[in-house]
Amino acid sequence: MNTMSRILLLAIGILAVDAFQSPTSSRGISSRQIGWSFPAVPITKTDAEWREKLSPDAYRVLRQDGTEPANASPLNDVKDDGVFVCAGCNSPLYQTSTKFESGSGWPSFYAPIDGDAVDLTVDYKLVIPRTEVRCAKCGGHLGHVFGDGPQPTGKRYCMNGVAMNFFAEGEDLELSEEVLDRTNNSDGAVKVKEPLAAVLPAIGIDVFIGGLFIDTFIKQASNGIDGLFDYLPLAFGVLYSFNAIRKIAGLLSNGD
Repeated sequence: MNTMSRILLLAIGILAVDAFQSPTSSRGISSRQIGWSFPAVPITKTDAEWREKLSPDAYRVLRQDGTEPANASPLNDVKDDGVFVCAGCNSPLYQTSTKFESGSGWPSFYAPIDGDAVDLTVDYKLVIPRTEVRCAKCGGHLGHVFGDGPQPTGKRYCMNGVAMNFFAEGEDLELSEEVLDRTNNSDGAVKVKEPLAAVLPAIGIDVFIGGLFIDTFIKQASNGIDGLFDYLPLAFGVLYSFNAIRKIAGLLSNGD
């Protein structure tokens, strides 16, 4: 394997893996522009009303499916007990008790407050389907959910901080009562079923790309291994195969 091939392989592998793990900017075609439908939501406003209500940054994220820069949100540092609500409609989304440090640069949670807080839809902005998270009440774009979070759910709800507001415990009594009522029967391990349209193609793509990397390694090995760098295709192949197995396991456990 020559030097240029190695550099190209490394770049493709890193970009591909990063595409699975990180949120993306909204630059490009939005799902609304090409006709995908989202779940019906109780709150609807005109575009002018949303622009008037939201800050420019919040509007870009919530209504135009944008992504704030990593490490830009002060909500990353919030550790006090309380509730994170949608910045568009004040609907409660997450509690601090399910927040964790993911190292991604975006506020991350392993579960919403209940199964009615968010809707999951399919996002094709990177061509590879991902699971997008939207507020179930107003339909605002919040971020994406990935399968590399901590137990008890194994999920990482990677949220845009600008799409949320934080209320400390007791700051809003009505909100606190609503959250208490909605979480009384929850052990914090809320699971929201992901759409098959996102999971199945993603599994197929993982298997296909993993197979390509492993095939590349086998061909290279037959010609002789020159150094550790030649094991890189095998490493990527194993990573994508593991991703496929993890997604299949998550799909099988969705009904639990």
